[in-house]
Amino acid sequence: MNRSIMLVGVAIMLFGFALLAFPIATTGQEQFDFEQEAGLFFLPPAFAVLLVGAISDDPRVTTVGGAFGNPEAASPRPGGTHPPTERNPPLTYHPHEPVRCRHCSAIIAADLAQCPRCARPRECRSCGRVLAIVSDRATCRGCARPEAFCNCPHLPPRAVTGSTVGRRV
Repeated sequence: MNRSIMLVGVAIMLFGFALLAFPIATTGQEQFDFEQEAGLFFLPPAFAVLLVGAISDDPRVTTVGGAFGNPEAASPRPGGTHPPTERNPPLTYHPHEPVRCRHCSAIIAADLAQCPRCARPRECRSCGRVLAIVSDRATCRGCARPEAFCNCPHLPPRAVTGSTVGRRV
């Protein structure tokens, strides 16, 4: 619970109630005036702000990276950002892009690990190793990760017999 947001919600709610009670307190008449209508329109936003304050974290106890004036936000972070390395270059293909079989040139969907025409295993577009199916996902056998997240050391390229477009080199 974030008390600072809750206090803003309580202030909006009190202002709405004050607008509701203003005509009765000042004139003694119980007729529906413009101030009372405005007071009714202040209540729903007040409840919304109270709800947000009730479900949000307190910045004095959490480490949310500087939101709402976190005192730990200015502290240096260990490690920092890592520059891109040669071992993990960015993907040169889209993970959902279909692939051509290097044996029969049939189109293979990105989530299949073998060719639907010749039933030969497909190769990982990142490292060139043969893929397997794990949990209905084409997974590299070398690192047991999905093809897009493969971090195997790259094999030397095979003799070109088909399209090698999109393979990391």
